[in-house]
Order: sequence, then structure tokens, then C-alpha cells
Amino acid sequence: MKKLLGKNEFYVALIIVILAAFIQAKSGLFFAVNNIVDLFRAITVNAIYALCAMFAFVSTGADVSFPMIAGMSTYIVFKLGVETGLPAFVLVIIALVIGAICGCVNGFFIVKFHFNSLIVTLSTSSICYGIAFGALKGVRINVPDPFMPFANWNILKVTSSQTGLGASLHGAFVVMLLMYLCAYIVLNHTMIGRAIYAIGGDEVSARRAGFKVDAIRFSVFVANGIASAIGGLCYACMCRNCSPMEYYGGEMIVIAAIVLGGVRLTGGHGTLLGCFLGTFLLGMVSNSLTMIGVSVYYQNVFLGIIIILGASIAAIQAARSMKTVSASEMEGAKS
Repeated sequence: MKKLLGKNEFYVALIIVILAAFIQAKSGLFFAVNNIVDLFRAITVNAIYALCAMFAFVSTGADVSFPMIAGMSTYIVFKLGVETGLPAFVLVIIALVIGAICGCVNGFFIVKFHFNSLIVTLSTSSICYGIAFGALKGVRINVPDPFMPFANWNILKVTSSQTGLGASLHGAFVVMLLMYLCAYIVLNHTMIGRAIYAIGGDEVSARRAGFKVDAIRFSVFVANGIASAIGGLCYACMCRNCSPMEYYGGEMIVIAAIVLGGVRLTGGHGTLLGCFLGTFLLGMVSNSLTMIGVSVYYQNVFLGIIIILGASIAAIQAARSMKTVSASEMEGAKS
């Protein structure tokens, strides 16, 4: 039990349960089947973006470029799809290559010149924004025909007996689950995963242990670019259109979610479960408080309070772990 209480994920899950019970008591509609399905649909893309933010923070530092990499790569392939009618698998490959190139740019400047990751990824985001709206005009484009089968793919359709309202869970949810499965395998069952945590925790020790720090960091940002492109395609297909403006500024809520889930801004610590729970909690705040008549503006107040609470818990736990380590080192020195 003591070990459980020491995990940030426990407190996030507890907040989710309390908030769900509160909304259910006030509205009686939170556990309506259509609301649950809508909630999972709403968090799908942010959960994909959360992987990008988590890998970056755990290994190196902030990555704020993933929304605009997603927006630009998706817009380019949608435009190509409309104008050329290329097959869907070719368009997907093009999107992934664009995302990988953007990731290479981030990784190159961060690794080669040791620039701050926040500055580099912010610059990349601005470049992507400029290309999307300057060179490509950035007008809304409907889903091209090659992507229509995926856009129409719903893995679940439900209708609530309480409200009579229907909801559907898009196939992008399956894509998100597969990405989390791959991330779990990498982080928990490969040397690359161990290296990612080791580098973020103590770069000097990681180098001494034989980890290729620069190569791992570069690979993380390339993978983030690819994951961003996947998230962008999923979002556009769910919406059945693409407008780059809808991607702009999406990084803040995602970073807030992973910090809430226990990812430390100093690196070296974070879990996929915490990442998902943080995203789910903020999704609840954004999508479910309207059931009890809470204004959109007050939802932001709730959001801020929850983020502060989550970050405070994470900071307290980090301080406790540092004290434990310091105490252990002192005892070792005495002996």
C-alpha cells in the first residue's frame, strides 16, 4: 500500500474517480454509454501526442513542435491526395517521411550543437506553420478519396438508452493503442528504453555506462516526428478535413497532461500509464463538465487547479525520492 501511495498514477486515478462520481451525481449522465465513447474518442489524438511529449521530456527536454509537424505533414498529403489521387499507402509513407525529416532537423541541432530542445522545437514549429500557411495557403481541405475508408472506420457505435444520443469510436483509437503497445515494448523490454531513462536521469552516468547518448536522443526526435505525422492523419480523418490552424497551440494541453501524469520536466522519469491517465483526466475536464452546466471559461479554472495539484504531487514525490537517495548516500559514507 505504501508503494502504491508513492506513485503519481494512483493520485491521478483517484482524481478521475472522484471527478467522475461528482459529475455523475450532478448530471446522472457521465456513465451514459455515449459519453464514455465520446470521451475515448476525444482523447485519442492527444494520447498520441502525449507519447511525443513524454519521450522528449524523459530523454532530453521539451518538444513543442509535434502539433505543427502533424498539421503540415497531413496538409501536404491531403493536398497531394486531392490533386493527384495517389494511393493511401503512398500518401501515408510521404507523411511519415515528412515527419521524420522534421524530427531529423530537431535532433540534428539538439545533438550536434547542444541547443536547448525547447528553442529548437519552437523554431521547427514556426517553420512548419509558415510553410503550411505561407507556401501552401492553409485553406481547409476535405479528406481525399484514398483516405475515405479510414475516415469511415468506426470500431464501435452506441446509442444511450438514457439520452437517445449516439456516439462512435473511430478506428484511430486502435492506432493509438498499437502505438502505446510499441512504446511499452521499447521502454520496458529493450536497451533503447533503458537508455532513454538513463540519459534523462544522468547523462554523464549514461555515457559512462556505454549508452550512445547522441544517437538515442536523435532517434527519439525522429520517432517523435513520425508519431506526430500519424497523429495528424488520425485527427484529420476523424474530422474528415484538414486545416493547419486546428493544430496550432495543441502542445500546451498535452504537456500539462503528461506532467499531471508524473513525467518530470527534469527528465528520467515518467510512465505510459501516467501519460494516458493525465490525458484522460484533462479530457474529462474539457468534455464532461458541460454536463453540470460549467461554463467553458470556468472549465479552464478547473483545468488549472488540477494541473497545479498534479504537478505539486509530482514535485513532492521527487523531493522525497531525492531525500531518500541522499540519506542512503550518507549512510553509505558513514559505513
